[in-house]
Amino acid sequence: MRATDNSPDVTPADSTGPRNSPGPILEAFDAIGAAGGDPTEIAGKQFQFIMEQIRSNALPFFKELRDDRPILQSPMATLVAQFRDVEEILYREEVFSVSPYLPRMMGVIGPFVLSQDITPSYDRDISVMRLVVRREDLQRVKDIVSRNAARIVGGLFQGSAPVDIVQMLSRKVPVRLADEYFGFSAPRDEQMMAWARACFREFFINLLGDPVVRAPAVAAGAEMRARLDALLAARRASGAEGKDDVMGRLLGLQRAGDVAGLDDDSIRRTLMGLVIGMVETTSQAAVQALLVLFSRPDVLASAMAAAKADDDDALSDLVFEALRFRPINPMVVRVAKEDYSLAAGEPHRTLIRKGTTVFALTWSAMFDPRVLDASEEFRPDRPDYHYLHFATGRHACFGRYISRIQVPQILKPLLKLEGLHAVAPPEYDGTFPETLQVAAHI
Repeated sequence: MRATDNSPDVTPADSTGPRNSPGPILEAFDAIGAAGGDPTEIAGKQFQFIMEQIRSNALPFFKELRDDRPILQSPMATLVAQFRDVEEILYREEVFSVSPYLPRMMGVIGPFVLSQDITPSYDRDISVMRLVVRREDLQRVKDIVSRNAARIVGGLFQGSAPVDIVQMLSRKVPVRLADEYFGFSAPRDEQMMAWARACFREFFINLLGDPVVRAPAVAAGAEMRARLDALLAARRASGAEGKDDVMGRLLGLQRAGDVAGLDDDSIRRTLMGLVIGMVETTSQAAVQALLVLFSRPDVLASAMAAAKADDDDALSDLVFEALRFRPINPMVVRVAKEDYSLAAGEPHRTLIRKGTTVFALTWSAMFDPRVLDASEEFRPDRPDYHYLHFATGRHACFGRYISRIQVPQILKPLLKLEGLHAVAPPEYDGTFPETLQVAAHI
């Protein structure tokens, strides 16, 4: 663990137009290749350079890409920086495959929908998820989240002493939702948190396939499956199969025989995928949105006013605009299944060869002035389609409707506190917020 803020830098870049020559960041990237040497070593160094820019110098780097090299081709990956091009990739599911995620999910939970291309298996699995996680449940989800968040905040803030809101609030509430709505609990909430973090790190962060990262995820997957086996057996033994939660609905579909192939493995895979995709993303989004609010006193005041007035729509707008400046994920990864001409008709049109790994830079896209007015200004009235927090297309985040409720509702009772402020920089476990000490006037 590092006691420093390990999230990406969000220093604004200027808004000048295209240049005739690359900017200093791309010049440094080019210099790595121009130095010569072993091609594999050069590719590795360029990739490390790219990842370091995204971690610590993101917005200036993205601006140079958008203006000078909107489709940057390197030996290890092609980066795509402009909004329309990123959007094109996300909507071309038949061309740009989600298969990079599949090897990391296999041996942990199996082929969850996030790792499945548009196939009959994908259609079946996503249909099952839509039957059991219903849009009409959103008020129920909101009630669960707001009740738990208010209870936790009320218990934590009993005086002026600083309080860590990560372990006891932003990670705890999604675990409570997993129990009460999805029907998936661990013997201890901390165990579910550990499972979810290990698996999420393997699925979405371990781009280079580090076995040290993979091992805890494999172990967590085995423990989660064993726990679900016990929960499913207990439901059946007690006659509570018809309980109206996601697990109960899955069991109901299985019992009725309405969905071919819906065996216990499918039920486990669905519940594991939903919970793994929710816990850490929700916590990180809540923490990083709050950090942006703390950095902008006028916006923080607006958010606190919205929370106190119970204006949930205004609060949500402020939170997700804040996340544009500090998103939980800067990109989505795809692989080209065939040769494809990206940005056809544009001066930067580029042929993407079959087999190319593509980084669609959603964070960069959300700052593209070609699409967003005053892209570097904080404007909570932006249309929803300018946000790519949940990507878009048929592989848009399945839990996006729940996340839009859960993240602001976790923050809402905090923002009702007078004098809320951070007392120390957050600590991170890799990319995951580990602690954030805050205080308020009680």
